[in-house]
Amino acid sequence: MTAAIELGGLTKSFGSVRAVDDVTAEVRAGRVTAFLGPNGAGKTTTLRMLLGLVAPTAGTATIFGKPYGELADPVRQVGAVLEASGCHPGRTALDHLRILATAARLSRKAPLRVLDETGLADDARRRVGEFSLGMRQRLGLAAAMLGDPAVLVLDEPTNGLDPQGIRWLRGYVRQLADEGRTVLLSSHALSEVEQTADHVLLIAHGRLIRSSTLAALRAEAGAGCRVRTPETERLSALLVAAGYCVCPEDGDLVVEAAAEQVGELAAAQGVVLHRLNPMARLEEAFFHLTEQPEQPSPVDGTSLHRATT
Repeated sequence: MTAAIELGGLTKSFGSVRAVDDVTAEVRAGRVTAFLGPNGAGKTTTLRMLLGLVAPTAGTATIFGKPYGELADPVRQVGAVLEASGCHPGRTALDHLRILATAARLSRKAPLRVLDETGLADDARRRVGEFSLGMRQRLGLAAAMLGDPAVLVLDEPTNGLDPQGIRWLRGYVRQLADEGRTVLLSSHALSEVEQTADHVLLIAHGRLIRSSTLAALRAEAGAGCRVRTPETERLSALLVAAGYCVCPEDGDLVVEAAAEQVGELAAAQGVVLHRLNPMARLEEAFFHLTEQPEQPSPVDGTSLHRATT
C-alpha cells in the first residue's frame, strides 16, 4: 500500500492558540483510516489544511505528493465532505449535481451515477430544502464522488444518518477502500469506526498521539477478550506459550490480549472457537489515551479556535 496523503510537521496557530501542533502522518491507499480525537483536538483544522482551505503556519499536507492547490484535476482525484450544507434549498438534488458536474467538465451521466450510488435516485427531483440532514449528508457525498476520485475525505459523515443510513455508509466506504481508494474520515461514532476502519490516527491537544491499528490501540488500553472453545486446555497452553496471561472463568478463557491476536493464533493452530468477544473496545482505548494530562507547550492549546473540532 502506498501513501496517498502525507502530513509533515503540520502546524496551525490562531494567534496564541496552537490548534494543530507538528502533526506527521501517512494515510495509505486501499484502507479506511479513521481520524479520531475529542472536540477541539484539531481534526477539522487538519482536514481543512489538507484541502487547501486553511493555510498552515508550518509544515506540509500533500495528496499524491502535491498540495491540494497544485493538483492538476482535483475533482477527479479528491472528493471531500466537510459539512452537509452549501446546496440551494430551492434546487433539486439532480440540478445541484448537474451544476457541479458542468463546472468541473464532468460527464452528464455523473450526477445520475452518484445519485444511484448514494441511494438518492428516487429523490433526484425533490428540492434540497425538503431533505433531512441525513439526506443532505448523502447528497454531499454524492457531490464528492462526482469525479470518481481516488481519495475521499469525510468529516463526521454519520451526522444526521439513521441506523439504516449508518449501516449503508459503513458498507459504502468499505467498498471504496476495497477498490483501492483512500478513505480518511473523522468521526465521533466510535462503535462505527470499530466496525469500519483499518487504521486509526488519534489526535489530542492538537498533537498526533497515535498512528495505529485498532488491535494495537486496544492492547495498549489493557484490552482483553473472552474465548470459548471445545479445546480449552490446548488453546490455553498455546496462549501461555505465546506469552499471554490466561485465566479460566465460567467455561471460558479470559485472555489479556486483543481478540484479533487470539483469533489469529487459534486459526494458525487449527483450534475451533465457539465464541470470541473483545472485553475492551475502541472507546476504552480512546479515553485512556486522550484523557492523559496535556504535556507543557510553548503555545497554550487548551482553548481552541472555533474552526477546530
